[in-house]
Amino acid sequence: MGEPLLPAVALDHVGIAVPSPEHPLVRALGAELAGTLMPSGVQVARFGPGLALELVWPGQEGTPIDRFLELRGPGLHHIALAVREPLADLVERLRAAGLEPVGEIELSSDGRPSLFLHPSTTGGVLIELVESAVESAAHFPRY
Repeated sequence: MGEPLLPAVALDHVGIAVPSPEHPLVRALGAELAGTLMPSGVQVARFGPGLALELVWPGQEGTPIDRFLELRGPGLHHIALAVREPLADLVERLRAAGLEPVGEIELSSDGRPSLFLHPSTTGGVLIELVESAVESAAHFPRY
């Protein structure tokens, strides 16, 4: 199979879209904060380190989460993978391999460089890549 395109990858977190911070899942997980407002207008509440879960909801009208909720309803939004290599060094190799980025490299909800890959090129799943040493990513067993 050759050398992997994304060496040293670990699961970083799973993102779930909910319509608002009043959603029962937000309350059940103990999020009493309004969430971090991202430049896209999306609000984010992160849970961890062991939980490695991120809940996202619209913070204003017209966000990508609004469109997602309209089309699919609440549920799994994205899976984030931690990569050790700088994303800027990966972009052209990702494209050459047929993985199409959505937008540009931006800061994630916790301040790390982040890039989303379009679900049409990843088997139907929105994948977020975040720069991180694998050791600092969520520790899930590898099977």
